[in-house]
Amino acid sequence: MENMPILSVKLKMPQPRKNYIVRHHLYERLRNLFDYKVTIIKAGAGCGKTTLFSSFAIESELEHVRWITLDENANQSFVFWNYVIEAVKDYIEDTKADFQTFFDSNMQKENLWQILSLFVNKLNINHDIVLVLDDFQVITDEFLISTINFFLENMPECVHLVLLTRELPEIYLGALAIEDQLLIFDEDTIRMNDKESREFLLQTLKLHKEEDEIHSMIEASEGWIGGLQLLAMAAKDRTFQMTGNLKASHRVLNDYITKEIFEYLTEEEQEFLVETSILRYFNQAICNQYQPELDFNAMMESILQKNLFVINIDEAEGIYRYHAILVEYLKGLYDKMEDTKKKEWHNLAAKIYQDMGDYEESLYHLFCVQEYEKIMELILKMPQTALTFSYLIKVPMEEISKNTDFAYQYFFYYYASVDEEACEKIYNYIKLHMKDDKTFEAFKRSNMFYNDKWEFNSANILSIKQISELPLNSVTTAFLLIKEAYFLYAASNYQEALKYLDCAEEVYRKTGNIYIGFFAISEKAQIYEDMGELLEALNLYQQMQTMIDQVKSLASSYYIGIAGVYIRQLLLDKTYEVLEQARESLKDDSNNSIERAFQYNLAEYYYLIGDDQKTEQLIKEVLGTDQLQNIYYSARILRYPIYRGNHKELAIAFARGYEADKNKVMNNDCELLYANILYEDGDKNKAIKLIDDMIANARKTQNKLKIVEGDLLKTRILLDNAGDQKEIKNLFIEAISYAAVNRIAHPFWFERATTERIGTIMKEELKEELSVDEYEFLELVLHVDLKHGIRVEGGMLDNNTLDGSLQNQQLLTNDRNSSNAVLDQLTEREKDVLNEMALGNTNMQIAENLCVSLATVKTHINNIYSKLGVNNRIAAINKVKDNY
Repeated sequence: MENMPILSVKLKMPQPRKNYIVRHHLYERLRNLFDYKVTIIKAGAGCGKTTLFSSFAIESELEHVRWITLDENANQSFVFWNYVIEAVKDYIEDTKADFQTFFDSNMQKENLWQILSLFVNKLNINHDIVLVLDDFQVITDEFLISTINFFLENMPECVHLVLLTRELPEIYLGALAIEDQLLIFDEDTIRMNDKESREFLLQTLKLHKEEDEIHSMIEASEGWIGGLQLLAMAAKDRTFQMTGNLKASHRVLNDYITKEIFEYLTEEEQEFLVETSILRYFNQAICNQYQPELDFNAMMESILQKNLFVINIDEAEGIYRYHAILVEYLKGLYDKMEDTKKKEWHNLAAKIYQDMGDYEESLYHLFCVQEYEKIMELILKMPQTALTFSYLIKVPMEEISKNTDFAYQYFFYYYASVDEEACEKIYNYIKLHMKDDKTFEAFKRSNMFYNDKWEFNSANILSIKQISELPLNSVTTAFLLIKEAYFLYAASNYQEALKYLDCAEEVYRKTGNIYIGFFAISEKAQIYEDMGELLEALNLYQQMQTMIDQVKSLASSYYIGIAGVYIRQLLLDKTYEVLEQARESLKDDSNNSIERAFQYNLAEYYYLIGDDQKTEQLIKEVLGTDQLQNIYYSARILRYPIYRGNHKELAIAFARGYEADKNKVMNNDCELLYANILYEDGDKNKAIKLIDDMIANARKTQNKLKIVEGDLLKTRILLDNAGDQKEIKNLFIEAISYAAVNRIAHPFWFERATTERIGTIMKEELKEELSVDEYEFLELVLHVDLKHGIRVEGGMLDNNTLDGSLQNQQLLTNDRNSSNAVLDQLTEREKDVLNEMALGNTNMQIAENLCVSLATVKTHINNIYSKLGVNNRIAAINKVKDNY
């Protein structure tokens, strides 16, 4: 079993017992299943549902059968669909690893609709396949059932679902029945007749009894195969005696098993059965650790000879589990044991399965005895996937304070799943119960991710060294670095913030955690936008494009973010396009903070195109939020109404708030707006002093945007007051020079009257002193379309420039002889494929670019994964980068 994927235990079709009964009349009906979408075999425990279909599959030599044995864990959406994806992975059009990465990266239940749509479309099947879901009665979750209904409505015609269940499923069957797409076998249908019952006793169970005893057993069982087996076990070495109906009640059945079967077992056999009853599967390796003093082979031989209810999952690997009838009986005995003993057994089982790498089974045992501290430790070792999240949310919030790493990741998981209400509850709980923990200072103010009622000036920023020395794992540390970086960014400490984000991004490269990667890179993009490095910001958004393809819940943040860059460049048509995409994304993934960010950018867009009616409506909505009471956040949006001069009350309120903040941190947007308000109020000298300080600091930190904005505001003041012409010209030329490369056009929209005046009175001088590109940029901003902004072919700024920035993302250098231990493992063609992967190309695009078949690309990718010891694209790319 060491070489067997753990999940495959659940995906193995149980082997029917040797010498099973061939039930020809039922097999004939089952052969019609290919005419139906869904086949249901509904009968109670021990009625032979599993044996019927597994024996049919063997007798009919069905080639394409995929089997899932469900358990209570599967009654969760992400767990269930994870099993299904694994079961049908061979039929997924793209590589299973690519689709699995996409599935694993989504933590919102609502995203399952998109995932399932893609899943159905990705199923590439040109022949009939049968998907068997055994023990389907465990599926009761309302949301999960709705997703299964969706799958049934949309699954390919060549997929046929078989449900083995004790109860009629809660899925919607009406439409299937009306369309004659539903085949049902009930308990009466699969009940054995007298002839089959006799064959079962004599041929399958090898029972040697007198004819009258055989006849009595058949009559007493009434065709119930489980009952017949119980009667045979009881009568194996004794004379058969039976009165009453075994199925009369649960108590009658248990009493019969106790008196006629269990009490005749040896004490060692009884102990083995009770102690192993909690194991949902086992083999010799497991039992050698679970009961090291026991001779496993001898015990199993004895139990199997007695025809006890043991199911052989995999004969070659020697994997077994108990039948539901036996499990339910043994559970009654197990429940009477001392709690300390039960805890001991489950803890031992959990350790054994964890050491095997079966974390799901280990968690099952730990949850059984509420070992939450061990559960939290184990979850932290698991990859950050939707499956992990489904187990994480089962941990009660009251337990998380016992593990700081888990508590903080608990919070961030809910943030990643866009559940702001849960985030607030968790943050308040941590704040109340963990405030004395030495790590709390780093977590403090994490409510900034979803709440706008925080203060920049109260932030005591921990250094990278301080954070890295905290007793936290790398994933938790990365989230805290991202949080601290935001406060540095808000205080205009851009370079320091980027260092924090570099450290966080390093964790992303090593772990492949897409949420860390997205949050770190998107925050970097915002910083570069505010610094005026717009091409670098666009380059980062290009990297994020592949992330939103995997995690749809990140799409709205992506579109809102890139809209900000387009606004800076006055690409208004492009801005409208991405804001509409954001609006569509918000229909499925809306939350308060993202909705506010969308309104913020939308308000900017309407200001820029001059739609006064929508502008006024939006400004009232936006300014009415807590977010806009924060001067550090509101400064950028407030420039619009204040510069237009039609909201004097907003200028007064902002100035009062700015002046009242005695512990204010440096924030360029605040200072720029306050300087403008000072000038409009007649305090020219103080305004110029503030602008000069801001420009000096911007030059020092190479903040191109603030140099441009500061230069233009000071230019306006000097023009209005007959200032020195040489200084005016130099300021304006500096503004153009810094703006031209990145096409920073937005500040010229604010100061368009000033730009037009200077463009007229200094036209010849500017032609002489500006470069061709700089003067061309000036012409663009002078003739900007106030409805559509700057129009550039293809909606992009400069295709050559952008293509150049994309070339920087190539993973491999042109020097093929460069030394790299990781790359040396790859063939030249595999290096080509890896380079294409680094550019974010799909398998189909790689095939087209390299002029090879899709199958060849998949083979190369599998070879790359194998040689690098990874299982996904991100990990492969990052491993090479880390060793380059």
